[in-house]
Formats: sequence, structure tokens, C-alpha cells
Amino acid sequence: MNNWKNSILIPAMLVLVWFVPAAYPQQPSAPAISAKSSQTPDIRAVRSDGIDRHKQNALAACGAAVDDLIATRTLAEALDAENDSLKKRLETEKRAAALMRELGDTRKSENAALVEAISAKNQAIAAKDVLIASQDKLIGELKRKRTSTWRRLGDILIGAAIAAIVK
Repeated sequence: MNNWKNSILIPAMLVLVWFVPAAYPQQPSAPAISAKSSQTPDIRAVRSDGIDRHKQNALAACGAAVDDLIATRTLAEALDAENDSLKKRLETEKRAAALMRELGDTRKSENAALVEAISAKNQAIAAKDVLIASQDKLIGELKRKRTSTWRRLGDILIGAAIAAIVK
């Protein structure tokens, strides 16, 4: 069934291709507009209201010129408004760029301050490590110098004997 639809479609398209140009014949080309091809009127036609065709054409041309001038002025006003809005946008973009530069400078100075703070922290930690190491060394020395309990007992007995002799 699907192949039958496709096979009918092709001859139908061929028939349309042959008959469409016949239905819409080509239009004859417009006559050339130049001074040589234009005819000069020998007799001017006068309308029933007394205005001849030349004056009527002049009035129509003036009306078209007025319409064109109105459209031109409207377009000029729209272009001026667009220029003003573009100038405002440019100023806004300049301010935004200046703020972005200021933000970048602020971030750089903040970064430098953080680097300094980290350096000071590392120095403080190193100083504490040195202090802890010196205290550990002092503790070790004091443990080595500590006398045994027998030696203390002996020192007490010697002190008691000296006190008994002196009395």
C-alpha cells in the first residue's frame, strides 16, 4: 500500500510540472522607461472639473513627496532615538567595564593580602614548632638530671647526720 502511494505521487507531480506553466503564462516584460521610448502628448486632456491631467499628476507627485517627507521625518526621529539609546548603552558598558577593572584590582589586592596572611600563619606555626621542640629538649634534659629516690634518701640522711653533729 505504501509503495502504491509513492508510485501515484510521481506521475501526479509530473502532470503538475507540465500544466502549471500553462496556467500562469509569463507576463510580458515591462516597456523600457527612457526619454526615447516616452511619447510626447500632443493634446492635453481636460477633466470635467477643469483640472488638466498635468496638474493632477503634479498634485499627486506633491502628495507623494509630502508622504515621503513625513515617512523620512518619522524614520529620522526613530533613528535619532535609536542613536540616543545606543549612546546610553555605550556609557553603561563603559561604566560596567570600569567597575569590572576595579573589581579585578580589588581581587588582586585581596589575593595579595591572603598570601601575606598565609605566610604570617606559616611563620607563626614554625615559631610554635621551634618553641615546642625547645620545650621537649628541656623536658628531656630535666628527666636526665632528675636524681633517683635512693640518692635523695642518701642526701637526706647525710643532711640529718650533719645536723646531729652540729648540735
